[in-house]
Amino acid sequence: MKIVFANQLRAVAALSVVLNHYWGIFFVPAVRAIVGVPARFVVEQPAYTRHVLSPGAGGFLYGAFGVGVFFLISGFVIPISLRHLSAGQFLVRRFFRIYPVYWFCLLISLALYVVSSRYWSTPLSGRVSLSFVAENLPLLHSAVGIPSLDFVCWSLAVEVKFYVVLAVIFMLGTSAHKVVMLCVGFLALACLATYITTHGQYPDSVFSYLVSDMKYMSFMFLGCLFYFVLYGELDARSAMGYGVLIFGLFVTIGSFHERAIFGPLVRNYTYALVLFWACYLRRSRFRKNRILDFLADISFPLYLVHSMIGYVTMPILIDHGVPYTLSWLACAALSVLVACLVHKYVELPVNAFGKSTSEALDRGIPARI
Repeated sequence: MKIVFANQLRAVAALSVVLNHYWGIFFVPAVRAIVGVPARFVVEQPAYTRHVLSPGAGGFLYGAFGVGVFFLISGFVIPISLRHLSAGQFLVRRFFRIYPVYWFCLLISLALYVVSSRYWSTPLSGRVSLSFVAENLPLLHSAVGIPSLDFVCWSLAVEVKFYVVLAVIFMLGTSAHKVVMLCVGFLALACLATYITTHGQYPDSVFSYLVSDMKYMSFMFLGCLFYFVLYGELDARSAMGYGVLIFGLFVTIGSFHERAIFGPLVRNYTYALVLFWACYLRRSRFRKNRILDFLADISFPLYLVHSMIGYVTMPILIDHGVPYTLSWLACAALSVLVACLVHKYVELPVNAFGKSTSEALDRGIPARI
């Protein structure tokens, strides 16, 4: 069952990330170079987009904010599945929820790399290699410091780690208080590990790359608290106490990476938390909205395909004389179309297959951890 406010926030998060890439990251020459756009391609950045990479005093960053909202939603909805499925069912469904769509969208990204290379007559990106693709496929590449082929799947690597950690925690404790205390214990260890890796110990090791994701996972645990309150497993006062503790650990872990209290990432994730909290408090006022619900439904494939479609297609359109504004609007429309097709013909079928597979594999196992 979809919770309306959380589902519609997916649309807000997806649009925020799209604007970050189209209005901001697109203008970074190094990013365009990766996909094969030559240095001679120059585009003037319109005034209405300049705040994206050069934010004002508030430091609002579309991308960090949008991903922060996505992480909160995951923290909020994943415990719902864990309460009604066995660990095996949960992991099987998560696998089919993430990997087939991700792999299909990687094929689209690879095709776009080829298109860009051939159009501009530039060397094919080093990311279009068997080894690079193989390292990206299992979503473990961040553990060894390898960048994402599509510029966005790094967050999926965080999600996968979160699924495993939370599944283990739910197996160790069933009551909300015990689950949250285990989360706090995990975050305390993560805080110590982060301090070690950011203060001169093992800076380029697998351990340091694994630990670098903890700043995101610590934030996702905040989403779990909203679930526990909504379903009456924690009272609001207890959840607030736990929330202050978890948020404090999140800020501490983030400060080790950003070398400052409330750096850009922590600040924008806090903006995401404020929005999510406000919508949660007014959740009864949310109603179905055709546009938001549609964008929410396709938000996962839209997140995966939009960046490469924009980085490859916008320069080609601009090179043919299409104004920048019309170019990014056209790419946004194309991304929505592609995402819609992927959602209908890939995402929905594999999710249904994952559900039936999990039920077949775990038939006879109590549907509760």
